[in-house]
Amino acid sequence: MAPLGRRRFLKYAGVGATGIYGLSRTTRAADDDAAFDPTRHGFGFANWSSSDTFYPEHEHVEVDPTSVERRIQREWKGVFADLFGLSLSNTPDALLNVLARQLSVSVNQLAASNGHCYGMTFAAQRYFEVSSDLPAGVAVAADVSDPEIPLGSDEGPIGDLIDRYQATQLLSLYAWLGRRRMLRPQTIDYETEVAALVAVLDEFGTAGITLVNSETRSSHQVLVTGYRETPTGVELTLYDPNFPAQKYATTTRRLSIDLQKDTPVTGSAEYDAFVFNRWDRAIRAGVEVAKPTRSDARATFDHLLSRVFRVATDTDAVSLAVVDPAGTPVGRNTGAFMDREGSDVWATRYCYDAPTGTYRLALVGAVDTEYDLSVQVAGLETETLDTVVSKSLSSGEVHEYVVDVPENETPSIARVDESSSSVVSRLDPTSVAIGLAGGAALTYLAHSR
Repeated sequence: MAPLGRRRFLKYAGVGATGIYGLSRTTRAADDDAAFDPTRHGFGFANWSSSDTFYPEHEHVEVDPTSVERRIQREWKGVFADLFGLSLSNTPDALLNVLARQLSVSVNQLAASNGHCYGMTFAAQRYFEVSSDLPAGVAVAADVSDPEIPLGSDEGPIGDLIDRYQATQLLSLYAWLGRRRMLRPQTIDYETEVAALVAVLDEFGTAGITLVNSETRSSHQVLVTGYRETPTGVELTLYDPNFPAQKYATTTRRLSIDLQKDTPVTGSAEYDAFVFNRWDRAIRAGVEVAKPTRSDARATFDHLLSRVFRVATDTDAVSLAVVDPAGTPVGRNTGAFMDREGSDVWATRYCYDAPTGTYRLALVGAVDTEYDLSVQVAGLETETLDTVVSKSLSSGEVHEYVVDVPENETPSIARVDESSSSVVSRLDPTSVAIGLAGGAALTYLAHSR
C-alpha cells in the first residue's frame, strides 16, 4: 500500500491544517526537540490500584447509581438529544436505570480502582502541554514521585486530578461513544483509526489510545507520543503509565499496526486491538468543541440503546456465564487492576444493541452459598425486564436460566430444571475449584448445548 502520508491521513480524518475541533495548535508538538519524553514528562510513579499498599492514604469516594443517574440527567442532556434524536426527559426510566447501574459498577470497580491509567495519561498530557499547571517547584511530571503531592496550597493532591480524569472515561458521553468500538473489537476499521490518530499526532504531538484484548475485553489506556510510517502501517511510541518515568531511560514502549494483516496490532503481550477516541481532547478540556453531529450520527449511534441486556451477581462464590442467542459469550469490560470489592456487584455481563432471542445463563457454586441474580432488559425499542432472583447454591451445583427477549413482547426469565443439578456429570470437578473465575459456568454451557 502507499505510504500513509499526512495529506492522506487528513483526508480520512476530515481534519484541516488550521486545527482540530476548534482547539489551537500546540507549538511543542510541532518541534521534535520539544516532543513528549517519557523520562521527563511521564510521572515519577507507576500506575497503581486501590488494593496496592503503595499509597494507602489515597482513597476513592464510592459512586452510587443514584448519583450517576443524576449526572446523566444533568450532563448528557443536550448531547443525548443530538445523537439519539430523543430528549433524556422522554427516555424510558428503565433504560436510564440500567445505564446508571452499570456505569456505577464500572466506575467503582474500574474507573475508581482499576489502576489509574486513563487519568494518568490525561494528566501527563496536560502537564506536558501546560507545564505551569504543575505544582510550585516541580519542573516536569517525572519529578512527581507520589500522587499525594499537593497541586497547590488550596488544592488537593495530584491523585485527585488523576481520579477526576479517570472517571470521565465512563461518565462522559463523549468518552463512552468515542470508544464504543471496543465493545466489538473484531469490527474495528484500523485504517480509519490510524488515519485519525496520526492526524492528531501531527497536529498536537500526543494522543491517548485504548488498548483492548479482543477476547476478554480487558482494556488499558496509554499515551501515543510519536509514530514512524512503515510500508504497510505505522509504529507507535508510547508512554505507558504502568511504568515510572525512570524506566524509560532504558526502554522504549512500542506498538505496531500493520494494515495488511488480519491481526494488525502487535507489540503487546496482553492486547491485540486498539481504539482512538478523537474527542478525548474535548473531554479533557471540559468544553463542547467536538459534538458528533454528523448527518449520519443517529444512524451510527441509535442501535446502541435500542436494547440493553445486563445481568449481575453479588458474590464471588459463584461462577457466572452468559451466552447470547447465537451462542456467543456475553462479556464485560475488564482491567488488570479491577477491584470487584468496589461495589455490591461481583460479576456482571452486559451488551448494548442486544439481539432478540434466548439468552442462557449458568451459575456454578464454588462453595455452599446464597446469591442474588439481577437481570435487566431495557431500551428504546424493547419492553422492560428488571428482576432479582435469590437462591441457595451448593458446591459444584449448577443453576441454569433462560432469558427470552422477544421483538415486541415483554422479556421473561425462567429456571431450567428446577431440581438440583450437579456440575460433576458435565465437568471435571477440579475445574470448579481451580477454574471458577476462568469459566466453569461457561464450560457448563458449552457442554450442555
